[in-house]
Amino acid sequence: METTPLYVLKRSDGSFKYYVDQDYAQEQGIAVDKLICVDVPNTIYAHGTVDDLSTYIAQQLELRGA
Repeated sequence: METTPLYVLKRSDGSFKYYVDQDYAQEQGIAVDKLICVDVPNTIYAHGTVDDLSTYIAQQLELRGA
């Protein structure tokens, strides 16, 4: 399965923000060591809705205990 990495910043309230590029996140003032890399299946990344993407990321973070 082909995937695309997204870099996720999980906030203390449980919400998260994701970035396509670590360098961009760093430019936005995010410490790279705070990012969690989630490999998203290309079917979701390219053809899914924002809700599909957010749900997938939330499930992956839960599985990791993050």
